[in-house]
Amino acid sequence: MPNPKCLGCLNEITVKAVELSTTDDELRKRLIKEISDYTKEQFDCLKLPDFSTEIFSIIAQKTGTLDPFLQIKIESNDFFKELLPNLKESFTDLPNKEKLYNLVLYSIAANMVDFSTGGHKVDLDDIAKNIVNFPEEGLAINHFNDLHNLIKKANSIIYLSDNCGEVVVDNLVVNFLVKELKKKVYFGLKGEPIANDCTMDDFIRDKLPQYATETFAVSSSFGWNLHQTSDRFNELMKDCDLLIVKGQSNYETTLNNLKRYPEFQFPPIFCILRTKCDVITGYLKVPLGSNVVRKMYPVNIDKNSLKEIVD
Repeated sequence: MPNPKCLGCLNEITVKAVELSTTDDELRKRLIKEISDYTKEQFDCLKLPDFSTEIFSIIAQKTGTLDPFLQIKIESNDFFKELLPNLKESFTDLPNKEKLYNLVLYSIAANMVDFSTGGHKVDLDDIAKNIVNFPEEGLAINHFNDLHNLIKKANSIIYLSDNCGEVVVDNLVVNFLVKELKKKVYFGLKGEPIANDCTMDDFIRDKLPQYATETFAVSSSFGWNLHQTSDRFNELMKDCDLLIVKGQSNYETTLNNLKRYPEFQFPPIFCILRTKCDVITGYLKVPLGSNVVRKMYPVNIDKNSLKEIVD
């Protein structure tokens, strides 16, 4: 059963998505009530973030709006493209390990551009003001040295991005891994719109540079639940040396996958995120608004003892 706090979050993102999808007040009221009632009815047995994906699908079917966050996504990518010169200047002369650390922290700052987490407010001006000095905040969960050591040994890396805006900074990380560290990097985005996550179309439309060995669609749902991932992702997983995933949904679905597929041969997995909701913050045992680089797999515990966020 999900944490009771998840119900309020689901209702909040329902209202936001519906209001962005239609200007018809009667349809808005009817659809919000319909989904809220359905959420309450199914709440005890639903899985997250699978159910969040279902909510967005219902809204798209009822309103005909397939990409309600489109304008927000365009503005977010444009905003972060304007920040790139200052970011690049800030780490140019650093040693490689410190450069990677700063890039990872910049990408965590950009992970705050999340319009589908209840209770979380996005302040782009505040991010712009603080991002260059953001590495000084440090990490509440700091497995960076383990990540750095695995990156040095890896040949092939899958890097799953998250939101628009954030993807601009993630792309800088990818460029460093490819250009400076000579790694093969496969950059995973969404195939179809889901909230403000970056899709392949967003990446192309906003003319983001192709630094990765390959940019591909990992799924069209929140996170990377293996029952929803693309054939290309599943193929790449067979031979990759390291999987890096960004954001809360990717953290949730990493836990889901480790729990649901105990026999699957996962590569080493690291999750990079900013905690933005009480439930995940509590699960990680860190304060709200914490910066996290966490080794997810392999870990020194029995996979059968793992719990999903909703357990």
